Amino acid sequence: MNISKLIKSAFASGLLVAGAATMASAEEGVLRIGTEGDAPKFSMADPSGNVTGFDADIANGICAEMKVQCKFVVQTFSSLVPSMDSDRFDVIISGLGITAEREKKIDYSIPYATTPLYFVVAKDSPLAGLKSLDEIKKAIVGKSVGVPTGTTYARFIEKRMTGVDLKTYDAVTQLTADLASGRIDVAFGDSPTWVDFLATPDGANFAKVDVKIISTDDPEVLGRGMGVGMRKGNTDLKAKIDVALCKMINDGAVKKASMQWFQDDYTIPCKQ
Repeated sequence: MNISKLIKSAFASGLLVAGAATMASAEEGVLRIGTEGDAPKFSMADPSGNVTGFDADIANGICAEMKVQCKFVVQTFSSLVPSMDSDRFDVIISGLGITAEREKKIDYSIPYATTPLYFVVAKDSPLAGLKSLDEIKKAIVGKSVGVPTGTTYARFIEKRMTGVDLKTYDAVTQLTADLASGRIDVAFGDSPTWVDFLATPDGANFAKVDVKIISTDDPEVLGRGMGVGMRKGNTDLKAKIDVALCKMINDGAVKKASMQWFQDDYTIPCKQ
């Protein structure tokens, strides 16, 4: 079922009223949220247990839409799925990527965010003013393109860009050093890497090509973005969260949070 049908069904069938067995904490006015708490900008917990960051903003927005109180439970990332199965919390909001392997164990909300990818070149490069992926694909034939080793970014270039001299790097610092010194023509990576690099003296003469690539451009390689994780079969809760997320996407709340924390829009559109 697509999201528009799901949302309409949720309203039509009264799913905005909590189910007796599947969402006890929300019936009591609380949504328990598992999060890492040690992932800067995404999820950060202070010594008092207060959680801030992009994940916290998404969680608080969902709770506001559902008219419940958020209660954060901070744990290591690797323990989140097992702990949710043990009923320590109701959902996971922790930059949780939607993967086929995790989908065997948990259900997901609609995807709401993804880390954008960009090409970066010298400001005086002919590539700097390109406006589409097709233009880039033609322009980088014969160029050297640097990417982090073993990433989805590298697989994207291998799949979508032919005739390039692909250079892989074990460390982002090696990649940016070669870009800054002119040993590669183009670099490809995620938005946080470029926000940091372009703010340095070495990055002063470089710019992102104004073509944002997100997971929906190639889900097979880049994945399907981030979603809220929940126990399997909790259809009432999923419907509520999907409705809340879609509203937050459409009214700009997800964009506002991502611009605050990442200086970029990480939103995945909600298609209705």
